[in-house]
Amino acid sequence: MTYFGEVSTTQRTGEGWRIRLCPVCENGLFGSILGKSSGETQQSTHQRSFLPGDVIYRKGSRGRSVYAVCKGSVKLEAVTPDGLPRIVRVLQVGDVFGLEVLSDVSYHHAATCLGRTQVCEIPADAINDGTLHDAALHQSLMHLWQSNADDADVVIAELCTGSSRLRLARLLLHLTRGHVTHTCPTMGREDMASLLDLTPETVSRTMAAFKRSGLVAERSGVMVCDIPGLQRISQGTEAPAG
Repeated sequence: MTYFGEVSTTQRTGEGWRIRLCPVCENGLFGSILGKSSGETQQSTHQRSFLPGDVIYRKGSRGRSVYAVCKGSVKLEAVTPDGLPRIVRVLQVGDVFGLEVLSDVSYHHAATCLGRTQVCEIPADAINDGTLHDAALHQSLMHLWQSNADDADVVIAELCTGSSRLRLARLLLHLTRGHVTHTCPTMGREDMASLLDLTPETVSRTMAAFKRSGLVAERSGVMVCDIPGLQRISQGTEAPAG
């Protein structure tokens, strides 16, 4: 894997090790765990930066860390029975991935950066140790597991069923959730097609139609979405063309 930068999230002070996580992680589960951990654990916690296309880890590789997205986005890929890669999730700021190594020795997916991306990395052992003796932290970890399971259900139930317009509208709504600016990073048509179980040609045609209708605009690597319009398509209340 290739890093375009790497910054340790700890700094030596007169009082010991001071944690320096991104704001997303510092106020979440990672920050709570590291606040109660040893200096050795904190030294092995990092922020890592990646270029588009960089692989954070590969399916089947031995895992010792769990990650959270601080900036950018990451795709998780599985391999179909016929040997083709298939995107199963797209992760954005605040999403946690690699949780499977808390109970297994290897990663179950390949994690690849869709754009310039920054992640926080924390040792799996620190999470297991921290949640073992703290009921509140354990409950937070269970919420993370459930959130990941819910996102996987969205891909199966919403993004892989219905017409191409319906699938694409739901994907854009999914990617822009929580963004007050109604924007999300641009995705390649092949990546969209892999996630939606469509052909790249179908995705390209549907995106072109959305652009002509003013439902989405792409500017400098960002998609700006018309949320009410996409919601009408997603809910089946779109006015017929004519």
